[in-house]
Amino acid sequence: MGKAIRDYMEERIAAFDLADSLDCIAHATKDETVKLVGKLMWFHYDDLKDHKIVASKQEWDYFNRLLLLLESEVEAEFVKTHASWRAEQAVAALCLAGFVFVALRSGFGKSLFVYTLLSGAVSMLLVRLRLRGWEKPSPAKIAITPFPSIASLLSIRRRVTMFARKRYPKSIAGRRIRNPFVETVRWIPTGVLWLVFSPIVLLIQMLPHRQLEPRIEMPKPERAAR
Repeated sequence: MGKAIRDYMEERIAAFDLADSLDCIAHATKDETVKLVGKLMWFHYDDLKDHKIVASKQEWDYFNRLLLLLESEVEAEFVKTHASWRAEQAVAALCLAGFVFVALRSGFGKSLFVYTLLSGAVSMLLVRLRLRGWEKPSPAKIAITPFPSIASLLSIRRRVTMFARKRYPKSIAGRRIRNPFVETVRWIPTGVLWLVFSPIVLLIQMLPHRQLEPRIEMPKPERAAR
């Protein structure tokens, strides 16, 4: 998997080949660290359009840390966080209850369709408000992710003495997969489906939220020889 990521960073392969390689490797192993890295890489390429590497300096440094994780003896896996309840879930539940009420009272007609669209707008607003209130990680936290602390990162770096960190190529700075207009247009079908099937989305939004977070188990320090 490390070779596949390095090949992508050095532009020997493009996004589709990277996706195929990561999927094949992840399915062929039981190593949770390898599987975790494959899932984390999924957020950093497009699987609908083949393209050479597109990465900011921040993402590039993140790829280097994933490579370090693969070359270390660290064990990593995804763990589920505790379920959390928020006010948005109550709003989603009220909107869904309103949908059921309108459906029972007026049937599946024009009134229900209008209410469905309005519910979809509320559902989108809930997501927007949640993202706006989401606590973004600090620059220091971003600089060490996915490691839990700077001490753990430095400790692993000292252990993996042969690790070769790749420098960020200035030639890819500012590179984009799509221009902003195309990026906006491609989300229109998703928005339409969201509005039409808003009751399903609201049902999902009213459930308790669980997130997957990477957990890294640092290797135990070696005991001094007696």
